[in-house]
Amino acid sequence: MDLVPGIDVSRWQRGIDWDRVAEGGHHFAAIRATIGNYYTDPRFYVNWDGAQEAGLLVSAYHVVAPERPADSQMDRFFEVLDGRQSDLPLVLDVELSRDVSSEGITECVASCAEMVEDESGRKPVIYTARWFWDRHVEERPEWGDYDLWVAHYGVQEPTLPRGWKTWRLWQYSDRGQVTGIGPATDLNRFNGDEEDLLAYVNAEATCHGPPLEGLNAAVALERLPVRSG
Repeated sequence: MDLVPGIDVSRWQRGIDWDRVAEGGHHFAAIRATIGNYYTDPRFYVNWDGAQEAGLLVSAYHVVAPERPADSQMDRFFEVLDGRQSDLPLVLDVELSRDVSSEGITECVASCAEMVEDESGRKPVIYTARWFWDRHVEERPEWGDYDLWVAHYGVQEPTLPRGWKTWRLWQYSDRGQVTGIGPATDLNRFNGDEEDLLAYVNAEATCHGPPLEGLNAAVALERLPVRSG
């Protein structure tokens, strides 16, 4: 099975030619929006609009700063999103410890995840790596209910953090060369083929708010198959 490729970006990728990214076969993009309650990525809006206009499926991610109150972080995240609806679920990036205890990090991540679900109607995807998660986040039975975006480079299959039996997204490189982007870029795979990705997007989109009236489905059907060449 051919796993679907995609990228994640932030201001570090500078100016992006999103049409060329799409032409290069990438189907989705996760775009950094915020860190903690104090930082908004200055290229979030241009990246979001550019990726959508090029026909990619989009999501936004928030980097959890465990030393900051969870509610103020989520207030900042959704203020920046300003009503934008993601195709894929929103993402919580869990990779900062900031000298906070495991208990404190766990509580912050759990609170952020609950707030994202309450606000968006969808459970967020949790981005992390085993080396960080197993060291800094306490075990909880509910972690396995969240889709996992695992970071693990230079391997044939990623090693999963404690609490998960499978992954939804895999960031397999942080040194990718992507047509339309100058600097090195994170490369990702969706755990499924194009039909699986479309089903995942539509299933997630219809689990909250009004049902799809053909817009997302029509756009996705048009843009997913044609990019494989």
